[in-house]
Amino acid sequence: MLDSFYTAIFRPASEIRSPIQTAIVIGLLVVLIMALNAAGAAGLGVGGIIGFGVLFLFAGSLGWYWLGASLNLVTQLFGGQGNGRDSLSAIAQGLWPLLLTGVAIAASQWSQTLGAVFSVAITVGVFGTLAIAIHRVHQLSWLSSILCVAITFSLSFLALFGLILWPLMIILGT
Repeated sequence: MLDSFYTAIFRPASEIRSPIQTAIVIGLLVVLIMALNAAGAAGLGVGGIIGFGVLFLFAGSLGWYWLGASLNLVTQLFGGQGNGRDSLSAIAQGLWPLLLTGVAIAASQWSQTLGAVFSVAITVGVFGTLAIAIHRVHQLSWLSSILCVAITFSLSFLALFGLILWPLMIILGT
């Protein structure tokens, strides 16, 4: 994982060893960290960790697929050279800063300001590593890769908002 990060920053032209395996390991570690954080925040034990782990694995897989498909579509519109499999691998490798969310939660228990700083740094880190991965995988310019990530996140949040709002409108009869 750190080798992938080092390669992306200092040797972007060289190949990452087994990107799919790296992506799977990073994805599973992110799910584990998120499950541990959620179960700890809810005060649940091992059952909570397993329950949150299954929930985050299912929801994360759907989100990973959705984000990969939409990011691949946007990068193709910008003239990207990669395919969907490359996009999925780049997304999982770009999410490695989420492994530090436990540190942000621990820091927020000590100082709210320090926790907020860590959270912003993690968010910027995710955005940056995703832009680096998309730049390398799809052979786009830096500006195009940053725009692709920003557009994809904007569209994904709008789709999630619609997914939440639509059932509420049906239930409320509006």
